[in-house]
Amino acid sequence: MPTIVRLTEMSHETSFAPLGVLGYCLTRAQFLAPVWAELDLPLKTVDHNPDAKLLDLMVSILAGCRAISQVNTRLRPDVALAHAWGREQFAEQSTLARTLDAFSSAHVAQLRQGGEALFRRESQVLHHDFAHDWLWLDIDMTPLPISKHAEASTKGKFEKKNSYGRQLARVHAPQYHETLFSHVYPGKQESSPAYVPTLDALDMFLHLTPAQKQRTVLRSDAGFGSDANVDYALRAQWQVLTKNKGGRRPSALARQVATDEWQLIGSDRWVAPAVNPPSYVCPMQCLVLCWPNARGMVKYAIVLNSILTWSMTEAIGHYDDRGACETEIQADKEGLKLERRRKKRLAAQEALILLTDLAHNLLAWAPQWMFPGEPLADFGPTRLVEDVFQLPGRLFFCGERLTEVQLNCRHPHAEAVAGGLERLLARFGNP
Repeated sequence: MPTIVRLTEMSHETSFAPLGVLGYCLTRAQFLAPVWAELDLPLKTVDHNPDAKLLDLMVSILAGCRAISQVNTRLRPDVALAHAWGREQFAEQSTLARTLDAFSSAHVAQLRQGGEALFRRESQVLHHDFAHDWLWLDIDMTPLPISKHAEASTKGKFEKKNSYGRQLARVHAPQYHETLFSHVYPGKQESSPAYVPTLDALDMFLHLTPAQKQRTVLRSDAGFGSDANVDYALRAQWQVLTKNKGGRRPSALARQVATDEWQLIGSDRWVAPAVNPPSYVCPMQCLVLCWPNARGMVKYAIVLNSILTWSMTEAIGHYDDRGACETEIQADKEGLKLERRRKKRLAAQEALILLTDLAHNLLAWAPQWMFPGEPLADFGPTRLVEDVFQLPGRLFFCGERLTEVQLNCRHPHAEAVAGGLERLLARFGNP
């Protein structure tokens, strides 16, 4: 007897059951309403209004679509997931692309304002206990390769020689895995000139008191660590932990250090206090760091620290923790496909970055709602997107109300996710 191949409706089945329950809670509670409140895109509404199309784009990011075109193959056939997110069906990919292309710099500012409003309401950073611990903010610049024909695409610091692209300046709070600020620059943009505008935007956004800023550490690499930038941050009353900009100064200061002043850190690095350090508007701990590179050559760097109560070992250890920022960016590139979703127009790319930041922060908050104290709470963006939210199942509705969720019991995280979904629904009042 021949095998039968049949086309059939699968209105209850979904490849993203947990993501559907998250969307059900967020949309029924109007959780994301502040994000779109100020946005006024000049688009006619035929089948989908602009807010709905931007929501679809964010869902595509959370679903791990590596390009907008994958919406047609991964999301549009999934009617159950669309229903969970308050949609009859997700918009077609070309419609979503045109929505992004309608953005101007003014609309990007409106979307940024909406994202900041939601962040102020939900952020763990803004509920940080400054009396108990330092607040850490990591500032970094990462490349976003793109065709040389794209707006603001130039040659710059990219892994591949003669590549074109843009640069993304980002502020991240590693204690809470939250992204506070992102801004896209041309590919030739150097880190140092982006530091002051980033701090100004951060200051206006967070509205920290002077006492809170004195308990907040701005951590950055040598690209941001010019003397002028350090002085600017100190005048603004932030604490600073950074590598000083390179050049001849590190090796010059290293030559002044006596042999018995070097202190071993780990197995292959040495640190010592600088003998004649540069002066700043506030007293600073100036450390010379020395290590051999892979070719056996000795390398030097200067680490500047405004918290004078830390020992040399503590200061270097805290600086080394900056690697968490680079890990988070890499996770967004892998899990949220930050680097792969590209738009020719700069404003469209900025809007896409802001939606990615929104998705990132949802992935920072949702595990705390769903898995408090459990191993799944420590999953990063990649594992949440690929191993938790992409869990097959069925979603049953009575009208607009979600009445039952069925998960594939053979999935290794099925039991933990089931408990997490019950907590998530309870948090939002079982809408």
